[in-house]
Amino acid sequence: MTIAGTHVEGAATLSVQVYFSHQDPTNAQSFVNVDINKSIYHQWRYLLDNDEHDADSLVGELLRVTGQSRQEITRAIQAMHLVAHMPRLKELVETKFHVTITYLSRIMKAVSQGDRSIWTILEGRIVDRLTPRVAGEEMIQASDLAELITKWIKELDPSFAARRPRSERDGEYLEFDTRDGVTRIRGRLAAVDGRRLADTLRTVARGKLTLTQALRSFLDQKAPVQVTQYIYTPRTHGTSWMPGVGHLAPLLAAELVARLKKVVDLDGMEKAVEPRYRPSEKMRAAVMARDGHCRFPGCRVPADRCQLDHVVAWAAGGPTAMWNLVCLCQHHHNMKSDKRFVSELNGCGEVRWVGPMNQPIVTRAVGPFAEQMPTGLWGQTLRNRMNAWCARRRDA
Repeated sequence: MTIAGTHVEGAATLSVQVYFSHQDPTNAQSFVNVDINKSIYHQWRYLLDNDEHDADSLVGELLRVTGQSRQEITRAIQAMHLVAHMPRLKELVETKFHVTITYLSRIMKAVSQGDRSIWTILEGRIVDRLTPRVAGEEMIQASDLAELITKWIKELDPSFAARRPRSERDGEYLEFDTRDGVTRIRGRLAAVDGRRLADTLRTVARGKLTLTQALRSFLDQKAPVQVTQYIYTPRTHGTSWMPGVGHLAPLLAAELVARLKKVVDLDGMEKAVEPRYRPSEKMRAAVMARDGHCRFPGCRVPADRCQLDHVVAWAAGGPTAMWNLVCLCQHHHNMKSDKRFVSELNGCGEVRWVGPMNQPIVTRAVGPFAEQMPTGLWGQTLRNRMNAWCARRRDA
């Protein structure tokens, strides 16, 4: 018996096709995407077939031959260097042609931070992230994957933290240029400190003041400020994570954790059901830790700037539980409320969106909780179990 798969004597088999949304086999644009990526990839494979060339001479020749900018050529060199040293990634890319040269270049910049001894482990994790699990899944954006790679390096390479103990604060500066009655401020801050400053001013403003007015109020000490910021720290291993900033280097994480006023244990929240429409702060923190940012395709508004949406509406009996809540920014929450898009959430935290063109796309959570979710064959088994469990809860 055969069911959409290969015939096996005496047994029924089922083949489920999985793909990223931009390679949907039922959409003609997908074939255009493959052809474009394939031709550009092979162009650079041909032009960069030998890494023993004099670098300056080669770049000069490529400027002449391709007509592209030095920056574009540099990206291509970085991309080809990555696939040359990661055979499994190369095989995946040359089979699917689902990533661009720019995407590979961004990944190479992240990988280059790690010692060569851990590249094989990094390659396995990169290949896993660039392999779809379900039909119509949104491919992880290059910036999100690069952040994950940096986190993995911090875990795998003990010398990384020792070599760059304050890397987030290297190169910081502030400049105040006062002329004609106006001060122009320029600067560069670590993401953590920039986020703290922005959160402080937004807290002072409370939606009623501009940020400049909030700064004056803060300087005049007219505004008592208590800012809530979340820092997620694994119980046993891994790296701490801060919404809007990402994974933190160990020393900086320890410095921030030492300032915490309150510690909340989020273990077990994936099974909790709360009796009220508005989630508790503990439930909100857990959903934020799973999602990382707005769950609408392509949106990267940080989770702590989002609202929590009941996938199955509260009025329709949808519970206040992690398996029925997702982070949505105001704009995309409105789009869902207007029914321009409808969504479904499964037990593994994947959200399936269907819009006006009736083409589904699946987004995967990227927060620190999401990393605990399974992958591979075992993960598929658990996926079915979790989906069944969620279905029973909803029915009840």
